[in-house]
Amino acid sequence: MYEFAEPYSDAYKLKNIIVCNEVMTAEAKPKGHRNASPRRIHFGIGRKMMSFFRSSKSGRGKPRSQHTPIFSKIHPAKRPALHSRRQSSNEDEPECFHRAIGNILLMSQFFGILPIRYIRSSSVRNFSFYKFAPRVIYSYFVLLAISVMTSISFLHLFRTLNANSFQTKGGIADATVGAMFYGNSLLGNLMFLRLCPKWISIQHDWRAMERLIDNNGKWKGPVLRWRFTLISSTILSLALLEHILSMVNNTPSDVWFGKKNLEDFLIIYTNKSHRFIVRNAGVDYNFTLGLFIFFISKVSTFTWNFTDLFIMLVSTGLAERYKRLNARILEATPAQLSVTDWHELRECYAVLSALVKKVDNEISGIILLSFTNNIYFICLQLLNGLSPSTAEHPIINSIYFFGSFIFLIGRTTAVTLLTARINDQCKLILPILYNCPSVNYCREAQRLQQQIATDDVALTGHRFFSITRNFMLAVAGAIVTYEVVLLQFNIALQRDEELNNMAAGSNG
Repeated sequence: MYEFAEPYSDAYKLKNIIVCNEVMTAEAKPKGHRNASPRRIHFGIGRKMMSFFRSSKSGRGKPRSQHTPIFSKIHPAKRPALHSRRQSSNEDEPECFHRAIGNILLMSQFFGILPIRYIRSSSVRNFSFYKFAPRVIYSYFVLLAISVMTSISFLHLFRTLNANSFQTKGGIADATVGAMFYGNSLLGNLMFLRLCPKWISIQHDWRAMERLIDNNGKWKGPVLRWRFTLISSTILSLALLEHILSMVNNTPSDVWFGKKNLEDFLIIYTNKSHRFIVRNAGVDYNFTLGLFIFFISKVSTFTWNFTDLFIMLVSTGLAERYKRLNARILEATPAQLSVTDWHELRECYAVLSALVKKVDNEISGIILLSFTNNIYFICLQLLNGLSPSTAEHPIINSIYFFGSFIFLIGRTTAVTLLTARINDQCKLILPILYNCPSVNYCREAQRLQQQIATDDVALTGHRFFSITRNFMLAVAGAIVTYEVVLLQFNIALQRDEELNNMAAGSNG
């Protein structure tokens, strides 16, 4: 079983995030703590966090919850109940993040994604990941099957992508769409498999953050279950409808009225949508090959949709935490907050910011993959929609195109907006801090204001870009730019085709 602990250097990263910003104010003593040394207090927090990570490295496979959780409180005398981080029960609250997302992650395991044992457990201490567990072996099989499809797709890409592809109508799409689709699925499954042991570590830290911010039940946490159910059911239902329309568009109408059996359906579907696989596989078509292609294409389709859904759910969980913290300040008003309250709030924001950075460090590659794949297919769908259609069923083809294009645009927009909520909610409290009355404005409030104003809290695409609301405009601009280039190729091809037809007519 993988170790739950991260490398020792991560403790220094978290210490730098939360502690180093506090060194500049070490000379001033906070009000109400006459005998406390701020420098000692601040570096005490760092030592507590580092001891937490060290303790989880002491033995392989030990549950993380046996050690002192991260981010201990620094006023145990005044809040003894908070100083102890052990739960009296083995079960966590139903609305905590890992329980709210558990059913969705369990469903993904049927497609070989995140094969973690006891993913629906009521306690994160039960999570485990073994290299040779049955569900992990199944994930290896799915990964191997997708690798075969990806290899054949890239072989087709290398054989067909040449100068003639840019001079043939639909040549670019025919050469690249298979490689992009199955390449995205292969990278996605690899990233999720690599994420498994780190996801367990993240969930331990996430649960420790929830207990700290909720003050062991004193403050009510966000309600996540119905949000996750609504988002998941909407995305997956629309994805299923879009995929059914795609299958109808790629098969003749008599298949859907009982005039063809399963074997006939697989032959028609494979030759229509995966002709390049049969052509480059080096084997003749048979029923087993048809079933294999049908199964892997559905797994790859789910992986594509689940990648976006996973980013939405993680972003929603983090953004709702910031929203609850902001609500605590809005409900109390700055005039009612003491120095101790400001210190506790600043500590909560620092802990949550550290967790966002840790999550981003592990899933930023998945975010980059998601946006790259979505931009490619948006450009491809838009180009196909602006080109004259030669489909056998133009009405069904039009319905499929508009439905698929709107769903793709809407899903990409939802990923961007829900992920950008993390940055929005983090900065939302700044006007309240700016308007804090001077009589209540203390050093802790100033440090909280400086921390929120200067810290860049957002998920990123492998640190190439940060996902904020402004990022949506950048994505739209990139799509327009790529589409203009593709349309220029399309217009040139149509002009050459018309000239060839005129020349052929004059010769005839």
